[in-house]
Amino acid sequence: MPVSKGELEDRSFKLGIYFKPTSPINKENLFAGRLAQTQDVVDAINQQGQHAVLYGERGVGKTSLANMILPKLRMPGTEKIAPLVNCMTEDSYADIWKRVFEEIKFIADRHDIALRANAEDMLREYTGPLASVISPDEVRRLLWELGQELLVVVILDEFDTVEDESTRAMISDTLKFLSDRTVPATVVLIGVADDVEDVISNHQSLERCMLQILMPRMSQAELEEIVTKGLSGVEMTIEDAALHEISQLSRGLPHYPHLLGLHAGRAALGDGAIHVSKTHVQDAMKEAIKKTQASIQSIYSKAVTSSRKEALFPQVLVACAIANTDDLGWFYPGNVRKPLEKILGREYKVEAFARHLHGFCEIGRGPVLRKDEESARPRFRFANPLVQPYTLMRGLAEEMIQEEDVRAIRDRSHLLF
Repeated sequence: MPVSKGELEDRSFKLGIYFKPTSPINKENLFAGRLAQTQDVVDAINQQGQHAVLYGERGVGKTSLANMILPKLRMPGTEKIAPLVNCMTEDSYADIWKRVFEEIKFIADRHDIALRANAEDMLREYTGPLASVISPDEVRRLLWELGQELLVVVILDEFDTVEDESTRAMISDTLKFLSDRTVPATVVLIGVADDVEDVISNHQSLERCMLQILMPRMSQAELEEIVTKGLSGVEMTIEDAALHEISQLSRGLPHYPHLLGLHAGRAALGDGAIHVSKTHVQDAMKEAIKKTQASIQSIYSKAVTSSRKEALFPQVLVACAIANTDDLGWFYPGNVRKPLEKILGREYKVEAFARHLHGFCEIGRGPVLRKDEESARPRFRFANPLVQPYTLMRGLAEEMIQEEDVRAIRDRSHLLF
């Protein structure tokens, strides 16, 4: 049955509701994937005295998952309160907890949540203009009061940005203190890191009370769920080949299924169709290249620009974008060799492009890559993960690679050593 022009325009508008490439997901019906990590967080909340740290690369959806903590807590008859605050570079211990308490007060007032009298008195005191010093004991007492009648989950996002080591150490000590005193509240720390010790100080002493949850890049199935869920919200469908192409281009990062799903859906509607094809994904890719953040375009341009055409910086960077990686985006030079040979159409030894990889790690070219200084053997990854899929799409658009090269990207667990 033909779809009217008005219906097509309505669906085009609503696609922007279901696909959110520029912001974290904050509604449960828009959230896709991450079942294991969500369950881990919920399990920590259900265990009194247990806290959690959620860590991983930038751009893998940690904040979106944090936004889903409260909706995923299925506890009928129990009032829940989950203040989420963003940490800042110059934060002190008191700064962080004062914002937490202000957010608790805001949530309670907004949702008409009744608090115990002692808790209300403490909130007034700790959020007042004279509340310049907040101690771990005051944190414990207020969380204990709140936890007598509420399920309390405190979420500290971007905790890795806090520079003051004493602040990080005090938060660490507070978590152990809360656990030892069986305070009925859970603290969830979120940070960009490869290892939990990059997020929280003295993590070894917290192993008993701190659940460590790694957020890897998303699987193909999770990426494709984002697309199919978004399209189904406006009663649209997508062919399997088109769906697979989006997931392969996305390299495990949720931003790109949202971006490509949005523009592929609109491309289909522009053709009067409600079924997305590979042609529409190719149209979406061109649109995505144009509408990618200017900062990403600038990073790419700086990395590949050279006065010497034979320098091969664009080709090597595209080969890096195709290279098989682990779940945190790391790849070895050996992973780059075969893609580069395919691009150049000839054999190419690692030694011939090693200088490119190291050059990409220098300020003159971004740096667009980051070298792992702790690894026994050199390994690299994109300093900003979002540059990797953008580079892949540029390689396709400029015909350095073909669709079959994208389809050849294997599971991220396969690395060459």
